[in-house]
Amino acid sequence: MRKFKDHLGHTQVLAACAGKGFDVDTQSYDLGGDWITIHGTFADQNIRLMYSSWNGRFIGYVPGSDEQTFSERDGFRDGTDWYDAIIDFLYVEEKANAA
Repeated sequence: MRKFKDHLGHTQVLAACAGKGFDVDTQSYDLGGDWITIHGTFADQNIRLMYSSWNGRFIGYVPGSDEQTFSERDGFRDGTDWYDAIIDFLYVEEKANAA
């Protein structure tokens, strides 16, 4: 089971999105909210999600899929390419100590 030690902060996620060419809407955050909206391609799947850099939570939907929603709490999606790509993008994995 993978473990994570942290999630991306606001500046980190904006830089990561810029590096991937993702569209980011920070209007809500700029007005004092906790969320930014990210639109990009994760493992060949077009995804729109809202992300809170304050607590690392996200919620989103898969456009064109009858608005199939998902969040960071959807452990049953582990192993789904696009979901794993989101997790890998937003979280910092805890590396196992070498024996």
